[in-house]
Amino acid sequence: MADMKMGDRLNRIGQLASDVLGKIPDDVFVFIEAGDQWYGGAIFENVEDKVIYHEFEEGLGDIIRPLWESAEPDKKWSIILVDFKDGKFEAEFLYTDELEHHPFEHDYREDALVDRYGDKPVIYPELDEGYWHEL
Repeated sequence: MADMKMGDRLNRIGQLASDVLGKIPDDVFVFIEAGDQWYGGAIFENVEDKVIYHEFEEGLGDIIRPLWESAEPDKKWSIILVDFKDGKFEAEFLYTDELEHHPFEHDYREDALVDRYGDKPVIYPELDEGYWHEL
């Protein structure tokens, strides 16, 4: 039963990504971090010669908080890596006690992006004007 709930929640993450992208996610990577009283997530869409960052809209917390809180104390995860490709998804959980650094002390998202996309540029929106720029 717990696995079904987890599968349902992961499927809902895909539905949220679909809502943000306006299409079924394909060749899309979702990075989620969570801990006690905090969470965050990002969607990365692989297109041609770049990767485009998309921000989750409302609803991520309703999925992530219960998923994190329901984990056994000795099996708390800090990061979920979800890859969407060909109508399927694969999720990998990185557990808190297995991480070398606290997520606030190391950029695990950057590590995951390099693992997936190498040196392909990631396009983020500018904070003030909403235009895309390369980093």
